[in-house]
Amino acid sequence: MKKRNKNRACLFLLAIFTVLVMSGCKNNSSESIPDFKLENAVKVNEDLSITATLVDCFAEDYYDLDELYQMVNREALVFNEKNGAGGLAVEKVTVEDDKVNVALKFSDREAYANYNEAVFFVGTIEAALNIGLKLDQILVDINDPDKTIDQESLVAMKDSFILITNEHRNVGPLTVETFGRISYVSAGIEVWYGRNSVRIDNIKDELIYVLFK
Repeated sequence: MKKRNKNRACLFLLAIFTVLVMSGCKNNSSESIPDFKLENAVKVNEDLSITATLVDCFAEDYYDLDELYQMVNREALVFNEKNGAGGLAVEKVTVEDDKVNVALKFSDREAYANYNEAVFFVGTIEAALNIGLKLDQILVDINDPDKTIDQESLVAMKDSFILITNEHRNVGPLTVETFGRISYVSAGIEVWYGRNSVRIDNIKDELIYVLFK
């Protein structure tokens, strides 16, 4: 597996920024997805752009919000110069209490994968098959772990969308939000906020799969 791209580390390791790993929050699937994230999050938008939110602790005595915002924008500029204009944009940097959210908008799955040096695909099952991805996985119903689907069933659902990634190996707990209703996932993934959000933590599989429509 590829090493973690240094871009993300630079967000909080340069200058006066010290990274602290944030602990997870409890599942509250009856509530709507909050705007301010408590854990690292990836959101798949309807146009298949990707919004990634990085979460860390933020102590006023050690951090400067303006300096952090400027640094993140410099990182985005360097990335776009190397990978093509418009691939990455900084959406916002916000603070609540002692936590900071850095929201990054990626134009497509390729930009996200390049930035993080991770495996990352999102698109229809038909599109996944067309580029040679193998869907030889057993996925479980998001609401009933005793109900599963195999590769043959997945291939037949070619108009459904699927997210495939190994990003969970690079970060701690990761939440995934989708524009459609999630139906099947890799074993061990749990419902988070309703049918459009799941949480991935302590899953040892090299790749994880999230099916939605």
